[in-house]
This record gives sequence, C-alpha cells and structure tokens, in this order.
Amino acid sequence: MSKKAIAAILVCVILVFSIGGFTGARIIRGRALRIVSAEKSAIIKDGETVHYVAHRGFSGAAPENTLPAIEKAGQAGYKYCEFDVYPTKDSVWILMHDEKISRTTTGSGYIEDYTYEELLKFDIKYGSNIKDYPSLKIPTLDEALDVCEKYGMRPVIEIKGGKAEDLKVLCELIEKKNLKAEPVLISFNFSLLLELRKLTPDTEMWLLVSEIKEDTLSKCREINAGLSFDGKNEKNYPKIKPFVDEGILVAAWTIDDIKLHDTLYSLGVRYITTNRITPPN
Repeated sequence: MSKKAIAAILVCVILVFSIGGFTGARIIRGRALRIVSAEKSAIIKDGETVHYVAHRGFSGAAPENTLPAIEKAGQAGYKYCEFDVYPTKDSVWILMHDEKISRTTTGSGYIEDYTYEELLKFDIKYGSNIKDYPSLKIPTLDEALDVCEKYGMRPVIEIKGGKAEDLKVLCELIEKKNLKAEPVLISFNFSLLLELRKLTPDTEMWLLVSEIKEDTLSKCREINAGLSFDGKNEKNYPKIKPFVDEGILVAAWTIDDIKLHDTLYSLGVRYITTNRITPPN
C-alpha cells in the first residue's frame, strides 16, 4: 500500500472519530448526568454533617435554573438549592445563568432588554432531560422561592446583575415572602454584596471566588460573609485553613466527583455545591 493511501485512510479514521465524538457530545447535552450518592464517600461517617447545595437546581436531573430542577432538588433531599438571578427591564428577577438568553432558550439578546412578559414568548431549549419538558418557560425568583419553601430548602441566590433599585426590589421580595427557610445571597461581585449588606444586615451571604487571594479573608470579614470557592482549583487548597480556623463558613463549587468531594472534606469544607452528588438517605 502506498504512503498516500495510508495517509488517506488515517485522515478518514480521524474524521470518523471526530464526527462521532462531536455528535456524542451533542447528544449528551440533553441527557441527565450520572447521579452519585454521597453515601459513596470513603471518609464521611454516619452522624457527620455535610451540606449539599443543588447547583442551578438539581441540574443533573432537569434543565438548569428551572422550576422542575428545583422540584427535583427538593425530591432528592437537598436542604440547599442554588440558582442564578438577573433583573429584567421591568425589574422582575428571573432565573438565568447568562446575561444573554441564547444558550438556554429559543430567544436571543440580553435579559435587561426584555420585560418579563416579553421573555415568556421563548421556551427553554437546553438542559438535562430537556425532551421531558416541552414549552418550559423562564421562571421568576418569586416562583422559585415558593418551590424552595414547599420542600423546606434554603434558597442560595446567586445575584448576577442589577442596579441599586433592582437590589431593593429583590430584598423587598424576600422580606415579603417571609420564608421559613432563610435565603443565602451569594455573588462574585464584592461591591454588590457590600450594597446588599446595607439593605439587609442579617441575611446570610457568601463571597464567590475562583481563586482565594490575599484580600479574600478581609473581604469576608468586612461583610460578615462565608466563602464559596472553586473546588477544582488546587491553588485554593493551602489557603482554606485560615477561614476554617476563624469559623468562617467554607463552601466549594462545583463538585461532581466523590474523590474530590472527600479531598475537600478533609480540608474542612462542609458545604458542597454539586450538579449530581445527592445527599445521603
């Protein structure tokens, strides 16, 4: 066989695997992730407490940041349920991870350019088991809080945007709901949390960081906040102890691997945000 023929065969093989891999990735996007129970942990013994936070609702079982995902989290026994929120043009807080709606809905453009009524024209198109949820709509924070209350879950609300007047609306909504399971407000934006602390002095808050830096501890102290960090970033591991020693709540995101879960537990982390690790029965 000539060198040209061998080269042609190799190119074909590579193309087949590339196309197959791409197709497989696209199919997986609509499936549920493989669910793993925290009972698989090798180091956590009976009676030891770990708090599991369902990421974007139980996004391993239903489309992220939707009411079905929050329902699934409650049914799976989560006591904490995280979701992302943005305000619309008419100051309605909705659940959405991105500032644009194109990734997860049939629409396009920025959330801030739409009223909530206008957003209802679009359907959710992306997420775990999406085929089971035709005509699924973007939910409001108000609706999400009701589902959390139904299951006794603490809402962990990641605030992704909003002006001062929008933050006031959010705090007024939470106060009006008078939830039994008190919410936790979280954000990567320290200035935003600082403003929220003025509006709601007693609400629990977590500062989100990708990497723990020299000023992270002082920031948590300043706003009386817990720390929630990227648990897959190993650079953070040597920096956890001062927070634990000071009694500051330490959470890690987004942990879907039991071995990594156990590593973080051994470092003092007791709050695990996850797509697919379910609380023990």
